[in-house]
Amino acid sequence: MRDAASTTATMNAKERRKLQREQERLAAAAVTQVATSSEPVKEEEAKEPLNAKQRRKLARTAEQAPVAVPAPAPTKATEKTSGAEDATSTAASEKLNAKQRRLLARKASRPAEQAASKKTSTSNDGSKKRKRKATAAADTTIADPAAKKAKSIHLTLFVGQLPFNTTEQKLREHFHEAGEIQVRMLTDKRTKKFKGTAFIEVKDSKALGAALSRHHTLLHGRRINVEMTASGGGTKSELRRTKIDELRKKQSTVQVEKTKALIEKHIASREYKLTAADVDDRMIDFLSWFDYETAKTALEEYNRCVSDRVQNRKAFFMGILKRFRETDGVE
Repeated sequence: MRDAASTTATMNAKERRKLQREQERLAAAAVTQVATSSEPVKEEEAKEPLNAKQRRKLARTAEQAPVAVPAPAPTKATEKTSGAEDATSTAASEKLNAKQRRLLARKASRPAEQAASKKTSTSNDGSKKRKRKATAAADTTIADPAAKKAKSIHLTLFVGQLPFNTTEQKLREHFHEAGEIQVRMLTDKRTKKFKGTAFIEVKDSKALGAALSRHHTLLHGRRINVEMTASGGGTKSELRRTKIDELRKKQSTVQVEKTKALIEKHIASREYKLTAADVDDRMIDFLSWFDYETAKTALEEYNRCVSDRVQNRKAFFMGILKRFRETDGVE
């Protein structure tokens, strides 16, 4: 008995379980043999009293007999096709460790996870398509040059150097080429008197060009300023002043280009006496200071007055331009 106990103590857990299963198998075989024996033997055994050790052994054999019946082991194909019920019955029939039970549970839940993932990906694809359509529509709107141009143009102009007796009606008449305009006359907060400046707002880019052409035109004997304005940034901010300076340079460049085009037209035409030798950069700058109509009138005056007897044609042309400047105040 001591040798058996010492041998069992030296075994590991796996060997002990194997030995226990073998003992249970032998006990089950013994119970089966007792059940199949003849009736007289049972009666004879029943008549003979059993000692305590034999009764305990018989009770243990009866309790352990059902456990000895092995359940059919599940195959891989069965594990793949069966659901949670097969996994539960397999875990109950076999004594699996924790790792094996987790693997079995993950295999059983994998088809459900794949179905949920497929459904989520389908919904995400639908939302992505809707986002792409919305982005394409926005890009189309931005790519439309007409819409972009209409959105970027600032249609408010500043008008300065106005005579103090200017009225809103007179200002509308002066800018009649720009069509219908909105006028805001600036007045002193304390005295409520007109300050000589105003803001006008036109409808579109065509009207904006017509209003800008009135720059340096005469109104009640004074050359008025018509300039583009910059929106945002505050009245005294550095950013606003920078924007205004850029707009003034742009407007001056446009005025110079228009003046050069007018001069080239007179030089190219046979009905005018103006030649390329009669014009220099100083004269172009001087002429571009005037509004377009005044510059056109000055060129026509030069064409009418110049003759072959004029030796210094440049000085003669500058004299005409100065005379036009000196006559400011006479409309």
